[in-house]
Amino acid sequence: MTLQRVLVLSSVGLLPACSGVDADVPLASTVRCSASPECAATPETPLCDQARGECVELPPGYPIGVKDGSPSSVALVSVFEPTRQREPTDLAFNPERPEELWVVNRADDSVIIITRPGAPDSTSLRLRDPAATHFMDQPPALAFGHAGTFGVCGDNDNGGNYFMGPSLFSSDLSIFAKETPDGLGSHLDMLHSSPFCKGIAHEQANVYWVFNDYDHALDRYDFAHDHGPGHDDHSDGEIYRYAVGEVLGVEATSSHLFYSAKEERLYVADTGHKRLLKLDPTSGVPGPSFDGQEPVKVRRHMDGATVIEFVPPGTLEAPSGLEVHEGLVYVTDHATSRLYAFDLAGQLIRTLDTGLPAGSLSGITFGPDGKLYLVDTLSSRVYRVDPIL
Repeated sequence: MTLQRVLVLSSVGLLPACSGVDADVPLASTVRCSASPECAATPETPLCDQARGECVELPPGYPIGVKDGSPSSVALVSVFEPTRQREPTDLAFNPERPEELWVVNRADDSVIIITRPGAPDSTSLRLRDPAATHFMDQPPALAFGHAGTFGVCGDNDNGGNYFMGPSLFSSDLSIFAKETPDGLGSHLDMLHSSPFCKGIAHEQANVYWVFNDYDHALDRYDFAHDHGPGHDDHSDGEIYRYAVGEVLGVEATSSHLFYSAKEERLYVADTGHKRLLKLDPTSGVPGPSFDGQEPVKVRRHMDGATVIEFVPPGTLEAPSGLEVHEGLVYVTDHATSRLYAFDLAGQLIRTLDTGLPAGSLSGITFGPDGKLYLVDTLSSRVYRVDPIL
């Protein structure tokens, strides 16, 4: 089979393949074109390189556009129009029911579930747990976890006593947001050593990572066995604190996390330091215990863990949303409302100016359709990003 050189698109136009991306790909035949719609019959090469008149593959970072990175290079398609301001901070598709897009809201501690987002028959449902003022208070993020569960945390100090941390909930709609006899809402578990939480990511089983902006640390929580809806036995919980003093949040801004099981690394939007980090949890060693306000099985520092600054200050102003997808790291900048795609070594691949006002962007996620979805904190809309070919 003949190898033909395929060009990749940068944010400023067509350029030869670079930055370690191998663009020598086998093509069964050369499809001639003058515009991308003529390439629709060849899904493996859907983009028209007009300079060469040939259909080519989509370039790395294509979910945030394939042209010049300007607002007109994509269509922001609204898949949810709010009835009032709720300040959404994050969103994720439910892996148990992938037609559902869940959105958490900081202004009223609620969840909005959008079914079939973007479809003509799309519907939405707003739910608020009866005890959300503690267990889901000002959530900066959510993360689906072990089958039928999800985790959230609260960006607050619980009224001044600092008894705050991540909560575990059921995604079963016959359980979630239903009242329970003891008045503790529908939460399945909660542990309380991370006030002013800015982000959360799922690792495995009932294990989650949170961005603890009170101690400027990354905390690993193992809920072990949940205690069922509305109960409060936390004694089997394990809490491990990493990288104390190495991260910094920004008020009213999420600092999202992503755990890569393949790499065994935690990706961190270190908002206050204007950079992206990778933490190697396997490199830490047990240190001293630290105090807390509840009896748990373990509450311990993990010392000496390796933290790599893979995107240093200088490119991002306030990194916030973060997702790793198909070998690239996608990040939102809360200060500029721009989207970025980096490779795993921190090389900039592509940028997008969304055209939204500064302060709009927070969490992002990828849908079953492979497209990027985002929340607009200022307008409370939810958008899908459609690249214009």
